[in-house]
Amino acid sequence: MVKETSRMLSEHESPFTGQSKQIGYEPTPDEEKAIKLVDKLFQKAKNARKSYDEKWLDYYRMFRGKQWKDARPSYRHSEVINLIFRAIQSEIPILTDAMPKPEFVPSEPTDFELARILNDVLDSDWTYNNWSYQLTEALYDSHLYGNGFGCLKYDEDACEGMGGIIFESSDPFYMFPDPSSRNVNDKSRYFIEAEPKDVEILKQLYPDQAQYIKADILDISKRDKQLGEQVRYKSPTDNRTVMEGSSAYDLDSRNEALEITCYIKDMETVEDEIKEMGDDGQEKVSYVQRLKYPKGRKIVTVNGVLCLDEPITYEDSKFPYIRLTNYILPREFWGISEVEQLESPQKIFNKLVSFTLDVLTLMGNPIWVVDNTSGVDTDNLFNRPGLIVEKEPGSDVRREEGVQLQPYVLQMVDRMKSWFDDISGSNDVSRGVRPEGVTAASAITALQDAAQTRLRQKTRNLDAFMQEFGQMYLSRVFQYYDVPRVFRITADDNSIKYFKFHIDKKVDPNTNEEYKVARIREFKEGIDDAGSRMFYLGEEKQYDVRRRFDVKISTGSNLPFEKSRIESQSYGLFDRGIIDAEEVLKNIRYPNAESLVKRMAEKAQQQAQAEMQGQAPPKA
Repeated sequence: MVKETSRMLSEHESPFTGQSKQIGYEPTPDEEKAIKLVDKLFQKAKNARKSYDEKWLDYYRMFRGKQWKDARPSYRHSEVINLIFRAIQSEIPILTDAMPKPEFVPSEPTDFELARILNDVLDSDWTYNNWSYQLTEALYDSHLYGNGFGCLKYDEDACEGMGGIIFESSDPFYMFPDPSSRNVNDKSRYFIEAEPKDVEILKQLYPDQAQYIKADILDISKRDKQLGEQVRYKSPTDNRTVMEGSSAYDLDSRNEALEITCYIKDMETVEDEIKEMGDDGQEKVSYVQRLKYPKGRKIVTVNGVLCLDEPITYEDSKFPYIRLTNYILPREFWGISEVEQLESPQKIFNKLVSFTLDVLTLMGNPIWVVDNTSGVDTDNLFNRPGLIVEKEPGSDVRREEGVQLQPYVLQMVDRMKSWFDDISGSNDVSRGVRPEGVTAASAITALQDAAQTRLRQKTRNLDAFMQEFGQMYLSRVFQYYDVPRVFRITADDNSIKYFKFHIDKKVDPNTNEEYKVARIREFKEGIDDAGSRMFYLGEEKQYDVRRRFDVKISTGSNLPFEKSRIESQSYGLFDRGIIDAEEVLKNIRYPNAESLVKRMAEKAQQQAQAEMQGQAPPKA
């Protein structure tokens, strides 16, 4: 059999080789130019990413516990105590426990009511679509590969044909940025997503090119990331491949094709002819150059076939992707994975534990020394307690004494674990374990705060991700929510509120410029003639949305230890009379604070009236 070297992500090889692979497909000169452009940019981005993605599959397997590459004999231990899993799983729950979400803040004081409505719209979309799960997936990707990605698009078919904003996590394996970019939309000329998709789905998406779309990717165990390192063999006599430890797969049974989606800031220009009357009454013709794709261009190819070529329609002129970085590499697009620095100490720790178990196993069953003239059947020599061995006179049968485990071995295991925790930034106090020798609550709080320095850096990276998300989401709302739709939210006092919201276009009569307004009608609750609960639409309000809204993120202050510190500090200031009860409830973010403040104010008013009338104050 001929051994064939397996490469990572071989499905990402560009399908175009100077001419279309599909028989019968004859692109026009403009279409062929677009196909070549995508192929050129894809190859450039793929080559630039090689220096970063070569160990991504190793990092994934390390996280999953597949940490021994070499095949080892059955009598040797290959144990894994997955400290990498523990390190990552102890950080992500803390980051997501704060439930990070953008908050819109108006740039002018007259827009506070509109900002409140926009926050309610986001809360409704976030809760209904379960976007917290998508954010968690992006966080795991950033810890495993250095970068996580989110994609914020608008789907016209969502919400039963009404259209809706779609937020999804994107697989870093399919992301190919401009090599010179700092971020998705920072110094970036283009951004490519190359994703394998089922052929039948692609034919439904692009019916005009369905006859040319063919499978070009071998689907081996659904591209299981844990199979990437196994040896692949190809038979020289038939079209079959065999992977070590698995069954054979037929190379002809292919059912996926690579869809390459390229977003590009194309500088191609066109000339517009303008006719106007001159001062002499003669018609004059002039030509004005403009960008053909002022907001950008989107090109989709499959099998070297142009499936889509259209301008980007998003008004913010941004590529619809957002990057989440784990650890920043200065002036580089890709970040540092959590596994990258922990891979080596994890392997050393596994070897120490496994080799220690090897010694215990081998020396717990020491070897026998038997003369070949002893008359003893060696198959009957085993470690059963009370075993009696009969031999011939003058022969020798003895057990060799096992080698004792050196005391420094277990000390080395403990030392290695301590080193691992130092590198990962994880220690006992960050996992809720009280440190030995420290009993004061203030000292423990100080230690907890100091232990979260690395985690606070990650929260700032998460804040940057949510900042971009908020700005992009707001742009999508102002652009696409032009049909009245009803939103339901849970208010601060746990009551349910409904309102109708959409964006409308108007024309300024003074300048004839088109602008947008937000039209809002809140539902009022009442009782009908039969005494039943009912809702009716209130008065419509309109807000000009030409002004700018800022996005505020408060993930860092929501960390568990930070919330405890703020809570203790608020109680201390309240006890000293520096702040009142309302400020304490605001600082600790009490869920029903508004109604509680109202009841406290009513009670204080009743007490004041009772004192004025000389009556006893009402009981609480």
